[in-house]
Amino acid sequence: MVYNWEPHKDALYKLYIEERKSLEEIMQYMRDSTDFSPSKRAFQTQFKRWGFPSKRKPAHRDEDLVERVRQLWEANYSQRNMLAVLHAEGHDIKERELMRLRAKHRWLMRIPNGAKQTPMDEEEASFEAQLLRVAQEEGALTEQSQPMQPVIPDEPPEEFVQRQRERLEQLKEISEERRKKKKRRRRTKEYAGLPADPPGPPRFPSETTLEESREILSLSTKQYRMIRDQFQAMCEAEGILQKTVAGADKWQAIKNRLIQESDILQARFYTDPTDPVEAKKKELALDVICTDVTKRLRTMGRRLTILESKNVLGLNPEQSRQIRSGFYDILMSEHYTSKIEMGPEKWQELKDRWIGNTPLLQHILADGANNPLHEKKTSALELLCRDVMKRVRDDRAKKKGTFRQKSVQASVDTEMESASQPTADNAYAPLQPVNPFSEVAAAAQNTDLSVLQIDPDLLQAAESNVAAAPPVSAIVPVYIRPHPRSTLYANTKMWLGSLSARTIEELHALLAVKYPNTKPARIEGVEKDASGNEIPYQIDEDDELDAYLDHVQGRKATIVVLLQNA
Repeated sequence: MVYNWEPHKDALYKLYIEERKSLEEIMQYMRDSTDFSPSKRAFQTQFKRWGFPSKRKPAHRDEDLVERVRQLWEANYSQRNMLAVLHAEGHDIKERELMRLRAKHRWLMRIPNGAKQTPMDEEEASFEAQLLRVAQEEGALTEQSQPMQPVIPDEPPEEFVQRQRERLEQLKEISEERRKKKKRRRRTKEYAGLPADPPGPPRFPSETTLEESREILSLSTKQYRMIRDQFQAMCEAEGILQKTVAGADKWQAIKNRLIQESDILQARFYTDPTDPVEAKKKELALDVICTDVTKRLRTMGRRLTILESKNVLGLNPEQSRQIRSGFYDILMSEHYTSKIEMGPEKWQELKDRWIGNTPLLQHILADGANNPLHEKKTSALELLCRDVMKRVRDDRAKKKGTFRQKSVQASVDTEMESASQPTADNAYAPLQPVNPFSEVAAAAQNTDLSVLQIDPDLLQAAESNVAAAPPVSAIVPVYIRPHPRSTLYANTKMWLGSLSARTIEELHALLAVKYPNTKPARIEGVEKDASGNEIPYQIDEDDELDAYLDHVQGRKATIVVLLQNA
């Protein structure tokens, strides 16, 4: 059948271009209203003949979309999260299109090196590997722009090796003397070149390790995780974060309940015939595991991740790569293999040299201690430095062929340690730092430098002028949202920030960045009652903010802010 298209041109243009109807909707409308029913291919051919513009704008020509992708890249969003945000905001873009758009503008993320800790890490690494291939296909990465392989310097001079060997021998003597006087905890395995202590039972209960506890209870990796997950859920429900705070009776009661509700533990405590001494050992082993669970509950979310560190410093992925490359070059010019080995004074000297050679870092730290976020920036910078140091160790080990080599005993130890590592479906996973680059001991090396790392406890004993170790990070994650009656930003989404100083001034600084041209007229801390209703606590002073954060410790801290024009 031959159709006369011309009478319908204006109507079809309005439906397809102006109203953005799908082709299927247009075909159905034309059938119902005008009995006009060409095939889908015929519609497509006629639209092309008429020169109808494409209803779908290519991603690289959509200026709003391109700018939004750039903003998300600047904020260090991964491919997965970037795609989710764009879809939530109504952008019609597919994964492959996003990859090509990022490749065209060289908005690349650094691929994590080393072992991936979760399937999600593996997937993100795969995304970035694909993106690099797409970038090469698009010609965005020229031969000159390809990242250069690190140049590993030759072996350190003999005098350096001899000096470090002498220092290690001195530390071994100090270590042995302190062990005999019971002034340090026992060492159950080799650490930083120092040998393990002679085998033997713990000298006192607190020296029992998690590995020993697991062996006493004969728990497999899966069973160990299940018990930790179960006890974590029980503690969260009961609000128990510390053994001493809970009290002896409550602590014993929740452990007894754990045994009663766990078939695994019932088999260990009730069905196995044991003498009183063996029963006491099992009770101690369970106590060690349960105490460690509550410790991780208390410290959950307090450690910065690499991603958070880059955002705290305001670095996009390219800036992060550049400044890290500068510190990498400095570390490679030295011969130390760890921060501990070189000591705090040398470490600070290298950091100061790096900052002095990097205008961007000088700008970031220009305000100094006057900036309420200075302490947080310092912590973020330290984390990036430790990560670069780890990469230096890894690259040196790869050159020597000793990267990730493990002995049989090391494999057993790793399996024991892996019981507390996160998995995709493990409820215990959130207690572990998300950071896939956390500083771990370097692989065993069969070189002169393999034994030159220094136990931090011994470092203090060997050098009287060594600075004290920095305190554990006390950063508190807080959810922040505008009050519905705010005159500005009332409809914006909740977001996640973090506080380190726990002061109103620091909170105001966070709000000023997120909500420019506003001032907070009222700040409230919120928690929910048993019925799910929100209970607001007005916060005006530092003490009130600190009291609120202590009150909700272990639960979500939510700040609601009434915003007004500045």
